[in-house]
Amino acid sequence: MEKKTKGAWLLAQSRSLDGYSGAGAARLENISYSGKIGRLYNLLRRHSDEASTFTISQQIIANACQLNGIEKSSRQVGLQVLKEAGRIDVAKDGSIAVLGATTQAVLEATAEIFEEQRPTGDEKAIIDLSERVSEKPVKRAEAEEYIADTHKLKAADATSLVDLSRMTALIDEEGERGRGILFNSHTFRDGKYAQKAFYVLEQLQPAERARMTEVQEKLTNQGALYDADVERLLGKDLYIRLVSVGIFDRMEVSNATESVGYISSPADFQKFGRPFEEDPIDDAKALLASLTYGQTRSHNVRGRITMPEALIRKLVMGEEVGNRGVRAIGEDYRELEARQVIETTERSPGRFTMRLLKKDVGELALTIVRGVSAAQEAVVMDGSPARTFKGPDAARIEIRPKNNIADRRFIHDALDRLRSGG
Repeated sequence: MEKKTKGAWLLAQSRSLDGYSGAGAARLENISYSGKIGRLYNLLRRHSDEASTFTISQQIIANACQLNGIEKSSRQVGLQVLKEAGRIDVAKDGSIAVLGATTQAVLEATAEIFEEQRPTGDEKAIIDLSERVSEKPVKRAEAEEYIADTHKLKAADATSLVDLSRMTALIDEEGERGRGILFNSHTFRDGKYAQKAFYVLEQLQPAERARMTEVQEKLTNQGALYDADVERLLGKDLYIRLVSVGIFDRMEVSNATESVGYISSPADFQKFGRPFEEDPIDDAKALLASLTYGQTRSHNVRGRITMPEALIRKLVMGEEVGNRGVRAIGEDYRELEARQVIETTERSPGRFTMRLLKKDVGELALTIVRGVSAAQEAVVMDGSPARTFKGPDAARIEIRPKNNIADRRFIHDALDRLRSGG
């Protein structure tokens, strides 16, 4: 497995493990450890100009880590590890000098840190199996046999490891015990979306097939759709099933009074290769969501976005946006500040400008935005400031427990068709 692929899995899986403290957590501690350091490095990195060095104050680093679930002990250890690896310099006042780094540099550094910890067979097996089921779903029995043989695990340990991966949401399973099929959120993000979507289309009734195709065409033209409109077009049952199996991504933007979702396609970033490796922790999706909100719901008096493509291009070029200050910039992009994707500056009381800290994130978001009319139906909220963003993995995990028997049968059958190649 390439370093960047392994690094992407470590970043994604460490986030899932953040919320898990069960007895089995120690089995995957090196994944959690290295992935968290990789996430810290991603927070620190700036524009992908490898010849440039950026200095970040100790307070900014502390605030960013607190907002991203990286506690003080992990921050201190992580900074030391990154310093020893030659990725950063730490000044006496605690500020950090970062040599410009790309997403690929973060992924490769994370994989190297993982290997330095001498990972266990369990940990190697989880990453291997995650990649395997992202390529196509796998029968649970076959998966257990595979990781037992490949990583020299006892049969009982292989079984309990798959159970652990389900509890921590690293891998999902559909079907009754003995005939379960394993899959994950990246099944449709491997560059083969059209082929896999075709297998799902084949099992639909003609009317359902037409509705699914209509939504796909709208997404191609608009980039994102308000999820209530997609549910209306598909019908509630088909909507839940297609989101649950992963053929559509549901994302969510929240403000102080409500949370509203929109739908995009896992195929959106495929012009860059494997979308998972290009945006492993959803920074570009968060940027897209925030800009969509600013375009569709922010009032003119606050600073409404009217030309999203031009705005992102300006950010990607390294220019500051906001002229002499815009109120919405200080209110709607707090999630992006927390992720260290943008930096805002208060130019006068309550009025802010912003600049992009991660050029490659902006370039990815630009692949979704299509002209000045992109995603007009994407987010319908009440006009108050946007606060948080929820990525497709978290949204799908919330939907899955609501699946009824018919939903689960559909998902199992769809996965089985993908597994067997139609």
